[in-house]
Amino acid sequence: MQISIFAKAVFFLTLYAISDLSIKNHILKKTIRRANRAKSIF
Repeated sequence: MQISIFAKAVFFLTLYAISDLSIKNHILKKTIRRANRAKSIF
């Protein structure tokens, strides 16, 4: 029982880390695109 609870905790932690990373990556791509667009205007 304890092993399954531990496994669940690890699984959810990794899932959270992956989703957090993807969100950060998406924001980073957005800001880079915006910066490139701003450079082309000036």
